[in-house]
Amino acid sequence: MSEHQRVLDLIQAVDLDGQEPARVLAWLAARRADVVAAVLACDREGARGLGTRLAAAVWPAARLVREPRWWTELAEAGEALAVADRDPVALADLLHLGAATFAEYGDRVRAEERWVRALAVTRREGLPGQDRVLSALGSLYRDWGRLGKAVDAYLGLVDVRRGAGDPAGTAAGLAEVGTTMHAAGRVRSAMDHFDQADELMGRTGAAPADHARVLVWCGRTRWEQGHHAAARRRWSRALAMLVDVDEDAANRVRALLATEPEDDPDFPYLSNTSSSPSGGVG
Repeated sequence: MSEHQRVLDLIQAVDLDGQEPARVLAWLAARRADVVAAVLACDREGARGLGTRLAAAVWPAARLVREPRWWTELAEAGEALAVADRDPVALADLLHLGAATFAEYGDRVRAEERWVRALAVTRREGLPGQDRVLSALGSLYRDWGRLGKAVDAYLGLVDVRRGAGDPAGTAAGLAEVGTTMHAAGRVRSAMDHFDQADELMGRTGAAPADHARVLVWCGRTRWEQGHHAAARRRWSRALAMLVDVDEDAANRVRALLATEPEDDPDFPYLSNTSSSPSGGVG
């Protein structure tokens, strides 16, 4: 069997589409050294693209094999091929895929290193994908408690999406900035960014549930500053969007509207899924 065919067979073997994850996991766990060896064997003229293709194909299944040392070997092997082949697209993709796996299992240092490199590559080469890296970095830093860096990443995300003429994405990015500012105790700044997101969503016809979630944040930040009537106006708008769309969410907003100024409300609408206005990190 030629080395070329061997690599193609390995790519097919780790493809999760149409295969049981447990079966792929068992196969990969027994042959992970062979996979890295196959990537390394492609380090020659004309074969590096095949090696980076194999490394990229492995990552979705690699996350099932909880062996960080092997992840590091796979990451370094694939990234080295992309560098040697002068292929920034493949390099950025491999860095992102590896970072996502490291982050998922709590290795924030290696995740940060790869996402920072991926961002540098995409910026230097003018490649698409800056938004996904900035979003991932924002999420990583926020979960890490490094809120200043998270704000910087999300502000960068807003700039990229605004520059791409993506108003819906810009609004989502502004909401992420607002959430992070709020976590950092910068309530007034958070309110300003939620207000910007609200305005954009109103112009772009955002999904009612998404827009309502931002409006709940708009109200929360006002409530925390003592502006109770203004908070209730935002919550009333949110409720109007949710009626006949999501009764559970509507009831949670009704509970907010029933809160008295002397009460210390919780915010069940927001804590139901995530602190993020989008229910997660985009």
